[in-house]
Formats: sequence, structure tokens, C-alpha cells
Amino acid sequence: MAYSTDADEIFPTLQQIVSDTLRVPAEQVTRESALSDLGMVESIKLLRVAGKIERRFDIELDDSLFFQGVSMGRLVDEIAAQRAAAVSGEAA
Repeated sequence: MAYSTDADEIFPTLQQIVSDTLRVPAEQVTRESALSDLGMVESIKLLRVAGKIERRFDIELDDSLFFQGVSMGRLVDEIAAQRAAAVSGEAA
């Protein structure tokens, strides 16, 4: 399944996943936001976000990313990098 590796196309999908899962307004989820900045976020919710991202983008993320306070922009970069690696691997 092909997904974009373009950060500008990945962010809106990531934003929607986070907004829906954490029940926060989408406009509150910015590239500079860390998941921990988006209210009272419990560990189980972080893992739900991680699982939804992994299923949607067909990737596997290190769960520690979600507990280190990484920004949404950093998550976008990680998703884009993994998708690019998968695309180049599919082409081989």
C-alpha cells in the first residue's frame, strides 16, 4: 500500500488521528505540539495514538518516541523517513 512520504501530506492525517484519539480540537494539534502538551494524556492513550499511526501508515514506530515528548513535526519526519525507506525497499 503506497502512502505519501511528503510531510505536508502526512501532517493532516497525523493531526486528525491525534485529535480524534485524544479528543482535542484539531487546530490545537500543531507541528510544534508534543503529545504531552495536549492535556491530560495517559500512557494508554499514547499507545492508542501510536497504534493508529502505525496501522494507517503501515510502519512500526518506537513507542519511546511517544513518551519522550517529541513534537508532532518530529513524528511527521519519522513517518516520512520510514515511508521513504519502505518505498525504496519496494522498488528494489
